[in-house]
Amino acid sequence: MEQKELTPAVVRMLQTFLEDPERVFYATELMEAARVGSGSLYPALARMERDKWIESEDEDADPREKGRPVRRYYRMTRKGALEAHVALVELSESVRPPASSPGWKLSPKLNRLSSKLHGLTSGLRISPEAKGIRAL
Repeated sequence: MEQKELTPAVVRMLQTFLEDPERVFYATELMEAARVGSGSLYPALARMERDKWIESEDEDADPREKGRPVRRYYRMTRKGALEAHVALVELSESVRPPASSPGWKLSPKLNRLSSKLHGLTSGLRISPEAKGIRAL
């Protein structure tokens, strides 16, 4: 998926899928969890399926017995989880303000706090799970 396709709605959908890449959603569930409307949801799902980031299948049920239409279920693929994670990191890097931006200049008090925090954490090793990366 190209970066220009990573709209705010798509980003929220990817974040929702990545919270538990093995979870299966039906459309209404995903719309509510990601806080997106159907006008954003279905085109994004089509692009993600085109790029093999998700797979979908129809519910195996009789709509007359259920009293509702058959649901379509969506699940993230292994490829999708890996590529979506990378795409979100790249997007984050591309929209980060430059280090010379006034927002990056810490006040003296925050600068001291940052130095103390860095001193406390410099010897720690962070596991891939803590960074939000896990093997599927």
